[in-house]
Amino acid sequence: LAFARGEGREEPAMADLREQLSDVVSRNQRSGEAIDLHVEGDIRLPLKRVAFRREVTNLIANALRYADHVSLRAGLRRQSVEIIIDDDGPGIPDDQLAEVFKPFVRLDQSRNPETGGVGLGLTIARDIIRGHGGDIDLSRSPQGGLRARIRLPLLAE
Repeated sequence: LAFARGEGREEPAMADLREQLSDVVSRNQRSGEAIDLHVEGDIRLPLKRVAFRREVTNLIANALRYADHVSLRAGLRRQSVEIIIDDDGPGIPDDQLAEVFKPFVRLDQSRNPETGGVGLGLTIARDIIRGHGGDIDLSRSPQGGLRARIRLPLLAE
């Protein structure tokens, strides 16, 4: 379970954020999905690359499951990196935003019955982000759907 939560033996290494995010976006666009990517400047930070790509992939896949359009933006904000994933889907009710991080929580009424999942994706994503010394929060997107805001430190802790 530790590996599933992103706590395996992978050590952080300096990584180019644009390269990491571009890789994830290109893998998700292979089926013709609409994803806009914008990275402000050249950003290098210590990442557990496999875990990080897994976490971002999970967030983008969730957004694409419910939305027609997804945007991913990243930039420096003081001594941290901020990554924002916005979508135009139905979003999550405000009173359930904290609940979706709990293991095995699924918002069945908002999910397509053909989609799988046991309610661990956001739990694992948050564990991976926190394993990098960062955090994630969810809110309403200006596009009408969900916004996932990730904050990561520039330096390894």
